[in-house]
Amino acid sequence: MATVREVKSPVNGAISYLVRVRLKGYPPQSATFTRLTDARKWAESTQAAIREGRHFKTAEAKKHTFGDMVGRYIKSVLPKKSKVQAFKQKMQLEWFRAAGIVHPGGCHSGLDRQMPG
Repeated sequence: MATVREVKSPVNGAISYLVRVRLKGYPPQSATFTRLTDARKWAESTQAAIREGRHFKTAEAKKHTFGDMVGRYIKSVLPKKSKVQAFKQKMQLEWFRAAGIVHPGGCHSGLDRQMPG
């Protein structure tokens, strides 16, 4: 949802338009314009871009999978935990692997799929 507010400058009295675009699940975006038509156009195009996945820089995030995260967790976090805790968590992670959610060796299936780019 986009809202457009008219803002009057306390310094020179100039009018500008503050646009805020808020969509559930995404961080709010805002911009200021001197013309109302520009503000409305930006609001529409930003909403469309967010819905289509074009607005945010997600290329780097799409390169990583759930399996990558699990592998990093096993290598970097589990060794710092107590032996009992590390054993329990490793058992859980192995259960995910056995269930086909996380495959060793980088195979992508289930939750381990990369998003189409």
